[in-house]
This record gives sequence, C-alpha cells and structure tokens, in this order.
Amino acid sequence: MKAMLLSLFVLLTALRAQAQAPAPVDLYSLQQFQQRVLQENDTLYVVNFWATWCIPCVKELPHFKDLSREYANRPVKFILMSLDAKDKIAQTNAFIQKKKMGIETHLFAAGDPNVWINALEPSWEGSIPATFLYQNGTKLAFKESYFATKKDLEFFINNHR
Repeated sequence: MKAMLLSLFVLLTALRAQAQAPAPVDLYSLQQFQQRVLQENDTLYVVNFWATWCIPCVKELPHFKDLSREYANRPVKFILMSLDAKDKIAQTNAFIQKKKMGIETHLFAAGDPNVWINALEPSWEGSIPATFLYQNGTKLAFKESYFATKKDLEFFINNHR
C-alpha cells in the first residue's frame, strides 16, 4: 500500500511539473503573429520583440516576467517574440528555460525585416527591444526602447488601455 501511494505521489508530482512547464519556443510567421494578437477580445496582448544577444533586451526581461505573474488573473497576455536567427531556436529555448520566464515565447521567422517591420509599425526603425500593445484586434501602442524599471513597463501598459 505504501509503495502504491508513493508511486501515485511521484506520478502526480511529475504531472504537475509537466503541466507548469512552458511550451518550447517555436517558429512564428507574420500571419501567425497577426492571428494571435489581432483577436477580437478584451485581452490585452503585451508583445516584446527581443533577442538573446541584445543586452538591453535581456536586462528588461525580468520586468516582463514579474508583471506577467502579477497580472496572471487579469485579461493580459505577455508574449515574447525573439529575433534570434532561426538556426538558434534551441539556444533561445534553453535561454528561456534557464531564466524560467514562463511566458509564451516564439522565434519570429517572418522573412524580410523590411517588409514585416513596416507591416507591424511604419515608424519602427527596426531596433530592439520594441514593445507593442494590442487589444480588440487593434494596435494600441508601440515603444521602440528599453524599459529601465518594472514601473516604466507598468506605466506604459496602464496608460494605453
């Protein structure tokens, strides 16, 4: 009986850990991105374009991580869109796992940046980090710079809702 209970406990613990593990980083096209964030619903999508090689990007990731946890019970969804090279998907995934981000993450594989940057935001010069807010199928805001503090990011989110 003890062995059965121990086995059940181990199985439940493993299933719980597996359920909490974030999905691996996958490749995302421009069309997939637009379908994801341009949904007609009340959810606010906070989308950050970043890369593992971008120092300011990596510095601000903890702000996204913290706010994603603080806003967990609100209609707010944080999404990280990596601009690392497609052949670096394993390294990007390892980076996200190591940092225990727990945020939906995709590697943006949309082809020619001159096309998709303009499609997302004509004023975007292409530098990262860059953050977008979407709600009810509409882009609400765009910022092409680094959030030095969690408060800065929170202010950006709350002032554009």
